[in-house]
Amino acid sequence: MRTRTKPILTVPYPLELNDAGTLIARDHSGREFADMLVDQFEEMLEQSEKQPLVFCASLHGFIVGQPFRLRPLRKAIKHCVEHKQKDRVWFTRAGEIADYCSKLPAGTLLGS
Repeated sequence: MRTRTKPILTVPYPLELNDAGTLIARDHSGREFADMLVDQFEEMLEQSEKQPLVFCASLHGFIVGQPFRLRPLRKAIKHCVEHKQKDRVWFTRAGEIADYCSKLPAGTLLGS
């Protein structure tokens, strides 16, 4: 988005794979949340053979960082980063996505 001073880039912020909604509002367990992350990763990895996709998970340290939730989260993340097809995945954070997008040629992104 163009503004008077500099462009604004929005990076997807998920509601479904968001620990606040899943663990607090919908009262799922840490293990259920971890299973959701793994299932989302596996399904999107398959679908990404046809088109590029963005898998987003919103994690808040004060929620998912609780020890009884952290252990399942670590297992889910380990599953993803050690996956046999991990070389097809860019594991990153929103800031790195923004940096990458800011270096793309003008016209590549909508509004640029």
